[in-house]
Amino acid sequence: MFGNEEPYSVTGNTILLKDENKKLLLVTGPRYQNILVSRGSVELTDMPAERRPGFRIVTLQEVFKKDKTYFFVRAGGVEYQVDLKFEDSPITEMKF
Repeated sequence: MFGNEEPYSVTGNTILLKDENKKLLLVTGPRYQNILVSRGSVELTDMPAERRPGFRIVTLQEVFKKDKTYFFVRAGGVEYQVDLKFEDSPITEMKF
């Protein structure tokens, strides 16, 4: 769908969306909603994990090779902290 190059990269606990014209749906475990990373934002979504044009579906287990609940997502020049321990409000825009 995207050729051989992934539309994201992982460095430590940070996921960087490399092609901002694509959308990345991070699929979390059953306790959490999915995380939609788009050009300018990161948000929780109830979007099902299905293949669709323009989306890359990624499970957190695939990215980190183990279950993590705390990481950063960088998209559109903004870095977001995602901490799934806080189920009511897990996404925070980082201010530097």
